[in-house]
Amino acid sequence: MKAPELETERLVLRQFTLDDFDDLAACWADPEMVKFIGGGEPQSAEMSWGRLLRYIGHWHALGYGYWAMFEKTSGRYVGSFGFQDAHRDLTPALEYPEAGWSLVPAVHGKGYATEALAAILKWADSHFTGPVCCIIDDDNQRSLNLARRFGFAFQHYVTYHGKQVQMLIRQPAA
Repeated sequence: MKAPELETERLVLRQFTLDDFDDLAACWADPEMVKFIGGGEPQSAEMSWGRLLRYIGHWHALGYGYWAMFEKTSGRYVGSFGFQDAHRDLTPALEYPEAGWSLVPAVHGKGYATEALAAILKWADSHFTGPVCCIIDDDNQRSLNLARRFGFAFQHYVTYHGKQVQMLIRQPAA
């Protein structure tokens, strides 16, 4: 399965392709972008290559995954939003598809995250039969506020890479 294209007022979300590698690698190499993700360490090009292949492969294997996100007006890559089953080594384990998002720091504060999350959750509500979850670091207040705004509710803490992070669940829209 290929990712369906989603459009919002200002954004286009589409399937990742190999051509997106440079943009994705630059995003994940930015210390500001990874401040609250994966221990806060910028990722190498090798790690970003694996991430890109995982993003592409999720759609083929599971029928869901991440979208590459671009500004409509400029065509500039501005982030990734979607769902995954990463088989994370955490306790307790995640039971539902995991929502996640990342934005290029240059576009923080423009409302893109709200726009994109609304679009992917609308898609999720018509494609998943149960809840979705996410894990977020306590210090990442922007993401926590965004998640809560869209109905994600704190369930408990999970240990991931030796750190306690919040696990939140969102029930499907009625």
